[in-house]
Formats: sequence, structure tokens, C-alpha cells
Amino acid sequence: MSDTPTAGEHRTPELEHLDRPAWLVAIATFVIGDVSTTAVGLNLGAVETNPVALAAIDVLGLWPAMLLLKAVVLGLVGLLWACSPEKFRAVVPTTLAVWGAAVVSINSYVLGVVIA
Repeated sequence: MSDTPTAGEHRTPELEHLDRPAWLVAIATFVIGDVSTTAVGLNLGAVETNPVALAAIDVLGLWPAMLLLKAVVLGLVGLLWACSPEKFRAVVPTTLAVWGAAVVSINSYVLGVVIA
């Protein structure tokens, strides 16, 4: 490695270290947070409003459907991440993490309504 500029683009050390934490937060919110709050909500009487998830749950059952749907989305997002320019790759899992946080917030609100 050299500190002299060369042709092409290089990631700064700061960006190289953002991918892993962004993916960890994305998995924590989009997968663990959404799956757990959805499962608790459905077991307490909440209703799934996503027609794709509802159809998958009807066919496969709650856990297999939710894990399959999350795996498909993670696969597609992973493909998008792999095809993205390196210096912008952290944006992909960060966006998924923000989406996951929004879904967990909505699910938490629904849980509060169902419990109250």
C-alpha cells in the first residue's frame, strides 16, 4: 500500500470500516427487530397487513415465512451492495437499517395499542 495517489478510486479507511457495523445494525433492526416484534404482535392478536407476508405465513407458517422473506430481501440487498461502487457500499445496509428501525417503530406502536 502506498500513500501516493494512483488512477482509479480508493476507499478511505473510514469508509472501509462502515460496511460491517452497517450490516450488523441492518440485521439487528430489519431481521431480529422486525421478526421478533411481528411474532409477538401476531401472537397477541395483531394482524399482518403486508399481503406478501400474510400469504407466506398462511402457506408456510409464521417462522418459516418470516425467515424466508428476510433471507430473500437480504439476498437482494446483498446483491445490490456487491454491485454498488465501493465508496458508496455502506449506504446500502444503512438504508436497510433505517427501514428496519422504522418497521420496528411501527410494530412497537401496534404492540402498545394491542397491549393497552
